[in-house]
Amino acid sequence: MDRRVDSRLDVRLPCYVGLPNNHARRLAGVTVNVSRSGMLVSWRRNGPAGELPAPGDVMTAEIELPASRSFGRRCMHCQVTVVRILEDDADAARVAFRVNRMQFRNYATGRFARGGLEDVLNRSRLVM
Repeated sequence: MDRRVDSRLDVRLPCYVGLPNNHARRLAGVTVNVSRSGMLVSWRRNGPAGELPAPGDVMTAEIELPASRSFGRRCMHCQVTVVRILEDDADAARVAFRVNRMQFRNYATGRFARGGLEDVLNRSRLVM
């Protein structure tokens, strides 16, 4: 049974996820789909299983948005809660998040701003 309230848009955008009070450690991934109320993010784990968040964890996510002539580079800054974790194999996982709060920010002021999709793909060696 699908309980989604908002329709999802299948889109691959660079995404950075970290604990709200610990910005030193972040996970780089790529969105699989996004809606107003939730998102699915995929990333490649580089280490022990402990790197994955747990359901109920409150985190901060920033999604890089494509640049536009009107707004320049922007990011979507979200407070999210982990809903479920889908482990694709020993190294890859997808995490479903519920969006609690969302704010659009200039990319330069985003907490995790670090580069484009190719950088994320190279750093995290994602499997799609």
